[in-house]
Formats: sequence, structure tokens, C-alpha cells
Amino acid sequence: MSHRLLFIAILSIFTLSVSNFGTPSKAANVMQCMNDCIKHEGNTATAKSTCKLRCADVAVPAFNTENKPSCMSVFKKCNRSCNRKDKACRRNCKEALMECK
Repeated sequence: MSHRLLFIAILSIFTLSVSNFGTPSKAANVMQCMNDCIKHEGNTATAKSTCKLRCADVAVPAFNTENKPSCMSVFKKCNRSCNRKDKACRRNCKEALMECK
């Protein structure tokens, strides 16, 4: 039984290590993007900052265009209206937050 577990462990470690070498990492993709961008834009400070913005892997949050308050602000306002020891009120606020869209 222990030989089977050892074999499965070695096989899974080998599979994970091979799969990591097959796909490029995010850092490698960013560095390749930076190299290409600097070749295209030039090797100046402003070009480098432009390339950083262009190659960054940062998600931009969506703006609240409907002018309605965010779910978290409603939750915080609800929590402030509850007494400190009123667990039912706080639970209701939490449930409302979980249902908020």
C-alpha cells in the first residue's frame, strides 16, 4: 500500500513539474511585452512608464454607472444602525450583502 502511495506521489510531482515548464509564466509574458514595447517606443523614461502601463496585468474595476450605492456601503450603513449586541440585526445585514448585486 505504501509503495502505491509513493508511486502516486512521485508521479504527481513529476506531472506538476512538467506542466509548469510547458506554459510560460505571467512574469515571462510581462517581460516579453516590456521588451517588445521598449523596442517600439524607445529607451526613455517616459517610454518605459508607458510600457509599464501597457504591459501591466491589472484589472480595472468597473465604475458604478447607475449612481446607486455599492453593496458594501449599504452593508456598512446597515451595520452601523445595529446595536453592538444585536446579532440578529447584523445577521440580516450580512444576508442582505450576500444577496446584493
